[in-house]
Amino acid sequence: MSIFERHHKYDPLRRVLESVHSSLAEAVENEIRGDGIFCSEWGMTITPRIEQSDEHIAVVGFNISDPDFDEPLYECCAATGKDIDTAIGSCVGSFLFAFMNGIIQMKNGENGKPVTSTFNGKSHTWKVYGSDLVGMGENIDIDNSETVALKYWDMLKKEIVKRLGDRKMCYVKIFASKAIGKNDQQVTGEVRVNDIPSAELGAIVEKHAAQWNVEQFASQKQFFFIKQDVQPQKLYSGLDGRKVLISKVKRAIELFNEVKSSEDLQALPQTLTAEFGDVTLAWECFLFIPEICAENALSEATFPETVQIKSEDGEPITVYRSQLYDYYPICSSVFTLFSNGVFGEKTDEVFRRLVSNSATFNCISQAIDKGSKLSDLAMTALIFNVGKDFEIR
Repeated sequence: MSIFERHHKYDPLRRVLESVHSSLAEAVENEIRGDGIFCSEWGMTITPRIEQSDEHIAVVGFNISDPDFDEPLYECCAATGKDIDTAIGSCVGSFLFAFMNGIIQMKNGENGKPVTSTFNGKSHTWKVYGSDLVGMGENIDIDNSETVALKYWDMLKKEIVKRLGDRKMCYVKIFASKAIGKNDQQVTGEVRVNDIPSAELGAIVEKHAAQWNVEQFASQKQFFFIKQDVQPQKLYSGLDGRKVLISKVKRAIELFNEVKSSEDLQALPQTLTAEFGDVTLAWECFLFIPEICAENALSEATFPETVQIKSEDGEPITVYRSQLYDYYPICSSVFTLFSNGVFGEKTDEVFRRLVSNSATFNCISQAIDKGSKLSDLAMTALIFNVGKDFEIR
C-alpha cells in the first residue's frame, strides 16, 4: 500500500455524496450538508447510507425527505464491479437515472399522465410521472420511445390505481430480471408500492420477464411517481407529524402491555381514544399493531394486501392496506420502536405479548397444530370490527 493510499483511505459515502451532488447540479441547486444533500429549491434532503461495501460489491440506501411527500421515500441500489469504486458508481447511476429521473420530472411537472381513482366513495385525480427505463445486461427492447417507457405502466395501471387512497403521492418501483444458468433459469418480478412489496403485481412482472429471449442475464428497473392534483391535509404527515405518530404508537404498545384481563383489552380502544383525542387512530393501533407484529414474526406465511373494515351497523368494506393513510406509517413506527429497543429489557416480552393478542397468531397456531407447514399457509383478509365513529382515511 502506498503512502497516498494509507493517508487517503477510500470513503464510499463521500464518493456517493460528491457524485449525486455534481450530477444533480443541472437539475436543481444543491449542497452537501454533513452526511446528506440538501436541494434548497425543493426543500428536499437526500441522505445516503452505505449498507454494504467490499472489493466488488456495494449496496447503498437512499432516504429522501421532502415537504411534498407524506413521509420519507426510500430506494436501495446494489451493484457489482471490478472494484469498489466501480460498484459505488453503478449504485449512484442507478439511483440517478431511475429514481431521481422520475422525481425531477414530477418536480418540474413534465410529461405527467392523468389518472383517476376512487377511494371510500370519493374520486381523486392524479398525474403519473414515469422515470427512464434502466436496463442492465442484455438489451431487452430498451430504447427511448414513449411506447417502451410506458410499457410497465400500461401493464400494471389498472391494478396500481386500485391501490391508491388519499395520499399526497404514491411511488411504485418495478424490477424485472431473467438469468440463464447451465441447468435452469431464474426469473424475478418485483413491484413495490410505497416500498411495500406487492405479490400480485410482482407476479404480473415475473410473467412478463419469463418471456424474454435471454442468453445469460438481463434486468430492467423503472419508477412511477403518482402525485395527487389536490394535495390533502392529513394528520401525522411530515416530519413533525411522524414524530407525533410514533409517540402515540409507543403509548399504545405500553397500554397493551399493561392489560391484565379481557375486560381491560376490550376497553383499550376507549382508553386510547381518551389519550389520543383521535378515535380512528385509537382503533387502528388497537387492531393493526398486534397483526403487524404477528406478520413479522410469522413471515414465512403469505398475507393478503387487503383488509376488511366493518362498522357496528354496516357491511364489511374491503380496502388495500396501501390505501389506508396510517397503516404503513404505523408499521414503520412499530419496527422503529422495536429495532431501537425502546422497551428495554422487556422488548422481547412486549413483542411476544402483542403477537399472542393477534388473530393471525391464533389462526396460524391452529393450522400448525393440525399439521400444516407455516410456509404453505396463505391467510385470507382479516375483518376488523370498528366503533361507529371510526373513519376510513
